Amino acid sequence: MVDSMAVRQGRVEAVGHKLQNAGEFRSYSRIDLRGKTVVPGFVDAHTHFYFFALTLGRVSLAGLDSIDACLEKIKQFASGLKPNEWVVGEGYTLDRFRKQIEPDRYMLDKVTGGRPAFMYSKDQHSAWVNSRALEMAGITKATREPLGGKIVRFDDGTPSGILREAASYGKIYARIPEPSKREIDRRWALALDHAYRKGVTGVHSFDGPEAFVYLSKLAENGKVGLRVNYYPPANMLPQLHRTKTRYGTGTDFLRIAGIKAFADGSLGSQTALCFHRYRGSRNNYGIEVISTDEIRRLVRSAARLSLPCAVHAIGDRAISNVLDALEDSPALSPGARHRIEHLQLVRRKDLMRMKRLGTVASMQPSHCPSDIGLVRRYWGSHGVNAYLFRTIIDKGIDLTFGSDAPIEPLDPIAGISAAVRRALPKSRDVFYPGQRITASEALYRFTVGPAIAAGEAERRGRLLPGYPADFVVLSDDIARVAASRIYDTRVLATVLDGRVKYVDSSLRL
Repeated sequence: MVDSMAVRQGRVEAVGHKLQNAGEFRSYSRIDLRGKTVVPGFVDAHTHFYFFALTLGRVSLAGLDSIDACLEKIKQFASGLKPNEWVVGEGYTLDRFRKQIEPDRYMLDKVTGGRPAFMYSKDQHSAWVNSRALEMAGITKATREPLGGKIVRFDDGTPSGILREAASYGKIYARIPEPSKREIDRRWALALDHAYRKGVTGVHSFDGPEAFVYLSKLAENGKVGLRVNYYPPANMLPQLHRTKTRYGTGTDFLRIAGIKAFADGSLGSQTALCFHRYRGSRNNYGIEVISTDEIRRLVRSAARLSLPCAVHAIGDRAISNVLDALEDSPALSPGARHRIEHLQLVRRKDLMRMKRLGTVASMQPSHCPSDIGLVRRYWGSHGVNAYLFRTIIDKGIDLTFGSDAPIEPLDPIAGISAAVRRALPKSRDVFYPGQRITASEALYRFTVGPAIAAGEAERRGRLLPGYPADFVVLSDDIARVAASRIYDTRVLATVLDGRVKYVDSSLRL
């Protein structure tokens, strides 16, 4: 353990004991933290940060436990909009409603005043839309089922207003106008403030082309505000080839780190692709969003730019498909690593393939306690292979943690608590306790882990001489407090590039 750190021009110059007494540092300004804990800045390795910023101007249905509560909140929100303005929101969770009533288009029609409406489910693999939105997109009783998606229908074949996966709802979402540049700037500032308050100094962001345009302009003016490793979607590959945008292109604050693709859906929407049927279904194994051959072609195309692929795969069959596609993948530049995002349900034998192939496991521990009920309901006894944090670490597989914000809160301390306890705050319902890990191991996956995953292990994630002065001051040492107290640990200050971005009123900096 060390007790002091010297910072100069945004870099860590030295770490050690009583550096304040060393002659070379006597002229430096001194800040006495009175024994508080300092850790490297948290990096969230899986976010949709631009999308998260946009949600800060939408109606949030998160945490509501009934369809009536959702409809009332949507009605209040819509009442403040212009007559033809879209009503957009997210966060409804059917499985957490007290009464299992699935929403439909007509319910939304009654509270949206004739405006088109689009509501993402919490996992963002389903959308709830109203009749006006369906009409605008031309989705009718005669519309064929899209490949890689599902239109939920009433008994007579009429679309109910629930659409599974982007192949089904993409036409509608594409019609939602973006806010003005001024409004996006306002929401981006709110998102940055939230990140700083949670100790986040960097993110890996999986956003669409519009995000890249916005972030590029911010980067030109030095106003990104976080260190962003950006993973553009697979449909941007032709553009990246035209511009010869290779792995690592960018700056210290905006860098191209890989390509994002989807192999399946999600647990909550029962679209994660599995080897076994979902409990309670006749023949639902999930949805294969793209085939193994398509993943293989994507991997090879991206490799021409030395870009690794980060593939969303939640179900065990989807994960197996991704590994099949990676078996003969071309070599990449040093540091570039393929990743599997989420990795929620995995066969033990496929973990050995991940180790052999050098594939990074990118997981979101906060999903674990949130999904306990869903795993038991839909996966049953197969849940023994879900969220295998302990096993993955013990097998020597590189593991990085994130939140999937805005699906789960952007809050690394909550993520660390979830990985250590595998239970909701104040709950004793622990999900397979043998898969718990230590706080130190979890902290590593929110600091060093993201650096390894993005090929920056030699220059990010630690507080060492020459590394950026990105660090967080905590109220407690999370590696020493009781597991039940980790969640209550507070961020007292966040420093990015040597500049104070947030400081709690209880601390003087």
